[in-house]
Amino acid sequence: MTWFREMAAFANAVSNLSGQAAARDAQGVKALAALRSCAPIFRNSVGRGPSRRQRNAAAAILDACADYARGDLAVGDRALNAAGNRIFLRSDGRTLPTRGGTVAESRVESRFSRVAARLSGVPGTVVRCWSLPDWVSLIAERSAYTGGAVDLRGRVRLRGSRVNLAPRMCGRLVQFVYGRALPGGRVKLQLTNTVLTLAHETVHVSRGADEGVATCYGLQKIRPASVELGASRAYANSLAELAWTGLYPYGLARYHSPECHDGGRLDLHPRSAVWP
Repeated sequence: MTWFREMAAFANAVSNLSGQAAARDAQGVKALAALRSCAPIFRNSVGRGPSRRQRNAAAAILDACADYARGDLAVGDRALNAAGNRIFLRSDGRTLPTRGGTVAESRVESRFSRVAARLSGVPGTVVRCWSLPDWVSLIAERSAYTGGAVDLRGRVRLRGSRVNLAPRMCGRLVQFVYGRALPGGRVKLQLTNTVLTLAHETVHVSRGADEGVATCYGLQKIRPASVELGASRAYANSLAELAWTGLYPYGLARYHSPECHDGGRLDLHPRSAVWP
């Protein structure tokens, strides 16, 4: 895990330098000069890594360094992203089988993926449901790479169209979609949070967006998401209303926006009186 942390620190530093170099001002000239030393600094401070997977990732980093040394920032940025993909090949980056229904193994969930693609508007968007052992492995790697900044409910792969959902999140969706469960009370609140998480992550796929914006747009996608998953319009409406009154007011500050209200700047349907 130490190598992951060192790799993350180096990759973040290089990414920041690339952003500065793109400005082409005096600071950018200095940043570009620093990028030309990318490869020797990486070899001395991070190294090849103890495993084959880590050595492959290191090779991708050095490819990025070569691009930066030539002054090709865009190609270098793509190669830097590819290095991250190789790091997580064992978990986040690995190929999963496509399955639907009540399945315990890690898989691309076929029906959830169709819904996510429609919500995001991005063809090829997939929802990856993980077994508990695989999810623990994925979180451990991500946590080491990011210094602990990991959303345990779900996340979108960096610059990609893969929505990764925690086992309990997929389990609730499986009961909702395939078991036709229409819960009330506390279980309904949990289901609402799960549908909101799915909708929220599809916003990251299509728009990027910070957490506050993604949450606000996700709230407004709960109704169509629930209907696409098989709920009646009445039940979908009740989930959206519960998300607004029972979840949103109590969420972390970074998931809020002062513009998230009926008629606000983030209102996707400003001419409609329906909210969210």
